[in-house]
Amino acid sequence: MRAFENILGRESLATDHQTCSCYGVDDVVPRAVLFPGHVEQVSRIVRAACQEHLSIVPWGGGTQMTKGAVPSRVDVVLSTERLSRIIDIDAGNLTVTVQAGVRLFDLQAAVAGAENRCYVPVERGGIESDERVCSLRENRGCFVPLDVSTGNRATIGGIIAANASGPRRLLYGLPRDMVLGMRHVTPTGEIIGMGGKTVKNVAGYDLCKLMIGSMGTLGILCEMTLRLLPLPERSGTWVCMFPGLHEAAACVDMVFASPLLPCAVEILNREACRNLPVMLREKGERKPFGLAVAVEGAEESVARMKRDVEDMADIAGAVEKSYLDDAAHREFWSSFGLPAGGFSGGQSKTVSLKLNYPLSRYRQVLQLVESGGIGDRVPMTSYTHAGSGVTRVHFMVVDDAENRFERIVDWTKKLILQIYTMGGNLVVEHAAPEWKKQLPVWGAPRGDEKIMHWIKRAMDPEGIFSPGRFFGDI
Repeated sequence: MRAFENILGRESLATDHQTCSCYGVDDVVPRAVLFPGHVEQVSRIVRAACQEHLSIVPWGGGTQMTKGAVPSRVDVVLSTERLSRIIDIDAGNLTVTVQAGVRLFDLQAAVAGAENRCYVPVERGGIESDERVCSLRENRGCFVPLDVSTGNRATIGGIIAANASGPRRLLYGLPRDMVLGMRHVTPTGEIIGMGGKTVKNVAGYDLCKLMIGSMGTLGILCEMTLRLLPLPERSGTWVCMFPGLHEAAACVDMVFASPLLPCAVEILNREACRNLPVMLREKGERKPFGLAVAVEGAEESVARMKRDVEDMADIAGAVEKSYLDDAAHREFWSSFGLPAGGFSGGQSKTVSLKLNYPLSRYRQVLQLVESGGIGDRVPMTSYTHAGSGVTRVHFMVVDDAENRFERIVDWTKKLILQIYTMGGNLVVEHAAPEWKKQLPVWGAPRGDEKIMHWIKRAMDPEGIFSPGRFFGDI
């Protein structure tokens, strides 16, 4: 602790029980919480911890800390709260470089005002001009195409380390598609820079991809360079209610068979419809399935998709339709997919599962989830990212008087076998620490487990980074 105090100063080191308890990982309370202010301090902290064989768990906004198994030990939590500087906004080249502790909400606000210099050749009088001038489109600024429902708290480092994504991954992709370069601190304290500000910047192994989704087990992410995209001119969402899964899936199939490019297509079960915003909740409570289709882009493109999706919903048999424009569209997606009340509140406990499977199997998976019978005994919400091969299921256990958790465990173990035979898997994204020990947190064992252990031993031979949290007790 004296070594850490010499590196940081007393004001950036917390050892009191009250603060340390706030940074407990699955109720495993650290001995100290450190708040470095620059990359060099992170490097020195890691070196000191390695010498004393202390484990380190990185902490961003805390939104992804419920993922993973219960850690085997947490000696020190390293918070990126003070690594919160936006280093460079290069709107002309559509890149931004930030430190790991920058919150996604703050970053989006900063780049929204950065002028998008989109220059195109313009024809005058039928003759193409050599002069390149700005198009007639309004320069609306930029955004980072990362999509998480907790963006007001989630940090860039946490999103990248957990490879977190949301419904709009359908159009914009995953974090691994957005990261151009990064700097991280290795378990020996060395500062490593990878990638750069261009797309084709890798000669040899693309180590950036190795760090994305590593859950803080291979190093501490400190800086990232990300792609920017121009802000869409218009945005909107159709929320349609259907009498059954067959009708909702028919509309989904029509959308994907068309030339349209929606940014999100989500199927909601009845319980999920009850979590809709107030203006939609009454319509959703009366119908078994809802469908949300989000569209973003140029004004003409959004207008075309708005008309076509409405027509498809009518053909498929939608009984209720609502269109949310711009501000209402953003409000709708800001907390979409979270269980009611988030991951806390009262005496309830949440179990959240993420199912992944081949794209074409979404209907079969949803039928498995809905026909399992558990939803009749335990409140269950499901959100299916149609077109992405992902379904998220949330259980709210208010009390365990009817052995509800045991039913969830049995149902999950049966479901994972069925998903696995389809070529997919299952991950427990949230559960109480005492429940995680009974659940398959990282799903069924895979053939790449041995390779992951080799990588962990090569990069972190002392096992000091987030021990026990990752797949295979890594």
